[in-house]
Amino acid sequence: MIKQKEAVENNFSVFCWNIANPSVERASKQADWLSKRGEDVFVLTETKNSKGCTFIEDYFRKNDYSVIFVRPEGKEYGSMIISKLRLEPIKFYDLDDNLKNRVVSVKVFTNNKFVEIIGAYIPSRDKSFGKIQRKKKFIENLSKSFQLYNNDSKRIFCGDFNILEPGHTPHYPFFENWEYDFYDSLLNYGLVDSFRHLNPKIQDYSWLAELEMGIDMTTVSYQKIFCHPLKSAIIYIILERRD
Repeated sequence: MIKQKEAVENNFSVFCWNIANPSVERASKQADWLSKRGEDVFVLTETKNSKGCTFIEDYFRKNDYSVIFVRPEGKEYGSMIISKLRLEPIKFYDLDDNLKNRVVSVKVFTNNKFVEIIGAYIPSRDKSFGKIQRKKKFIENLSKSFQLYNNDSKRIFCGDFNILEPGHTPHYPFFENWEYDFYDSLLNYGLVDSFRHLNPKIQDYSWLAELEMGIDMTTVSYQKIFCHPLKSAIIYIILERRD
């Protein structure tokens, strides 16, 4: 068992990972791998009310981590936050819709201060009207939440966004202006794209592009982590493991 700790000198690290709703066998390997990592907070996306995700939740609770996981209903997806530091749930996305459990929001306590962490799994889509409207409504509700709960707190917003940045080269024509506008709106809330800040010239697709664009991404992808202000935490930009 670990002993919950307070962050040293108010610094802590964040690891963001799409766990792809694992089987129990795969979840066991994921939990073991995560437990050996040095980061303080794990933000996990593509969770479900499943045996695999329950295994991960129970594993870390039994080992004295703080875990915030509101189980999604039915076949819907969600997000989970696991931490070596003390967590407290906060209001952020409290709109009453069936996608609300895709967003998890907490305070992480660092000595006598705290940092807000908001983890999100934005729906993917194809070209069908229903899935486009589903994703668009979710993004609109996220934007309303940022407007409603806009404050001066140190804040980290991270997860699997299923969106590329607008200026990516080569241009990826699948995404529409309303998706790129959401990315830009995050910057208006004082958030900084930490990967882009640390890597101003690198152009990388996420694994979303692998099949349609013929780009060999093997088993890795970038997860997005936005910060306000940039030094609100020590941020690790981690390549996603699909196994």
